[in-house]
Amino acid sequence: MAYYLILIQFFLALIALFLFWKSIEYFIGMWRYKKFKTMPLPQSYREILLSLPHYLDLTGDLREKIHTRILLFIDRKEFVGAQMEITEEIKVIIAFYASLVRLGFALDEHDKVATIIVYPEDFIVDRSSTHNGIHTNRTSLLAGESANRTVVLSWKDIRHHIASGSKENVIIHEFAHELDFEDGMPDGTPELSNYADYPRYAQAFSNAFIILTKQVKRNLITEQAAFLGSYALENEAEFFAVCSERFFMAPHALKRLFPDIYEELRKFYRLDTALMFKAP
Repeated sequence: MAYYLILIQFFLALIALFLFWKSIEYFIGMWRYKKFKTMPLPQSYREILLSLPHYLDLTGDLREKIHTRILLFIDRKEFVGAQMEITEEIKVIIAFYASLVRLGFALDEHDKVATIIVYPEDFIVDRSSTHNGIHTNRTSLLAGESANRTVVLSWKDIRHHIASGSKENVIIHEFAHELDFEDGMPDGTPELSNYADYPRYAQAFSNAFIILTKQVKRNLITEQAAFLGSYALENEAEFFAVCSERFFMAPHALKRLFPDIYEELRKFYRLDTALMFKAP
């Protein structure tokens, strides 16, 4: 009997220690938030942001909100340059789009990324896999990658997407992957706030994915398929990441071509991007 009492006390002590640690994390987070909320955005940051069309479209209250998120992001994340120097411009632009993805969430909600590695151009990744006893190695040239709380990005692709007004954005794409990975299942379905939302979410995404895959296999390239691109049909995880890119970068077209997907992303991200950003 005494053994069980000691065991119970031990577990209660562990729970108390965990709660104490979480409370410390909370108060540190609130202290940081208050610190950066009252801190003016550096003029150099402001000049960089004014070069981004999506920043120009934000209303005053959303600008103030994202200013705080940018300052917090740069303070809390580790930036690593791979064969290049990390400049202030790189930090601010990545922080802006990463903060835009999380703008509808609470301050520490869905915030798992710790490190951002930046390459000057596309980078090579070696992957190995085993299927039916057959082991294969594949080398890929990538613009972005994410895993284990780390996001890897190509600065060349970031600059190209911004300069061209592209519907693509590698920063949003990789941070969308991180949201998808949070539940441990890279399956295109992130953690939704309400369990009842999963069937409707799955139906909207699965229907579109299946229909587009069949169309492409028949060499039928519809406006919908062309809008998302073939990479979106690699798997469900890429489909979610590409749709997330379009939700922020081309929301009016996404809403017109995929109204059900737009609605599910509007609920997930808690933002109505078609109202936030001007139509091209």
